[in-house]
Amino acid sequence: MRVHIIGMGLVTALGTGIHSHSEAFLENRAGIGPLTLFPTVSHHPLPVGETTIPDRADGLPRTHHLACLAAEQAMANVSDAPDAVVLGVTTGGMSSTETLLRKKVKDPEMYQHHATGSVADEIARIYDCCGPVLTVSTACSSGAAALKLALELIRSGRAKRVLAGGADALCRLTYHGFNTLQLIDPDGARPLDVDRRGMSVGEGAGMLLLAANEPELALAEVLGAGLSCDAYHPAAPHPEGAGAHAAMRAALNDAGLAPAEIDVVNLHGTGTRDNDAAEAKALTALFGKDLPMHASVKGATGHSLAAAGAIEAVIAAISISEGIIPANCGCRTPDPALALRPLLSPVRKKAEAVLS
Repeated sequence: MRVHIIGMGLVTALGTGIHSHSEAFLENRAGIGPLTLFPTVSHHPLPVGETTIPDRADGLPRTHHLACLAAEQAMANVSDAPDAVVLGVTTGGMSSTETLLRKKVKDPEMYQHHATGSVADEIARIYDCCGPVLTVSTACSSGAAALKLALELIRSGRAKRVLAGGADALCRLTYHGFNTLQLIDPDGARPLDVDRRGMSVGEGAGMLLLAANEPELALAEVLGAGLSCDAYHPAAPHPEGAGAHAAMRAALNDAGLAPAEIDVVNLHGTGTRDNDAAEAKALTALFGKDLPMHASVKGATGHSLAAAGAIEAVIAAISISEGIIPANCGCRTPDPALALRPLLSPVRKKAEAVLS
């Protein structure tokens, strides 16, 4: 069983669509700027990865709108309904709920899109999916985990085509929540930089249409995936990167690839001191000193939470199909303590195998 990507969709602070992102990566452009979506007490809003899409006139929440835009791109060249929909989501309709609560709206009907699972339900409704409709909510790994579930639905014969990915919108809960945790860099995310001080919360959506044995339509192929859960701490990774290492090792084993066969690693690279240090140790444990090209895009897009893994999987496929390997935007001086050599400029070269 071979699983091909036959459609992709992408919405981030860098723009909408594959072409606009390819251009942004080649220009090494950052999409992070001051928050404008909702007012804050501070006169100096923290930098975020905010998309330029307007809110829907029909009241559909922002997360749903982002998911719909990415799904429309992924489904553009096919007419048949997908056999299943699998989405990673954490905020659901929270952005709309916050507004309704501020207005003291009590009509339950107005909150019909609040649930996390309502995003996948909306996508399934639009594309007439009558099969499994699954929602994964495992924080920042949600979008990546959704792709693994989609892969196994196809491999097991339960589905031939699966629309999978992740979506999350900016809302007060996440914006203020991560600031309360003191995880936000007031100057914008600088993954792997010696002076990094944290992440930038972002929003967006990434969607992939996966299909069984359709090489004639393939943009790239999903060779394997791995999941892990180190259960170390509610808001911090294992200091040695145990969970990340286990997931990457499982993905390579599943794909039948050796570490030396990987051309590029698209990093999680949030820009927090703890994440970048732990991820660096995981990479060193997996690759030793022979590190392939590696970079994080979160200095350009922000950290879009549940959408991040799916967005970065689409970007990995862009590196294969378009031959564009993004730079580690925001990093000026790589932290020598990490012993990594992130790309500081984009590379125009087709990758054969990318680990996201």
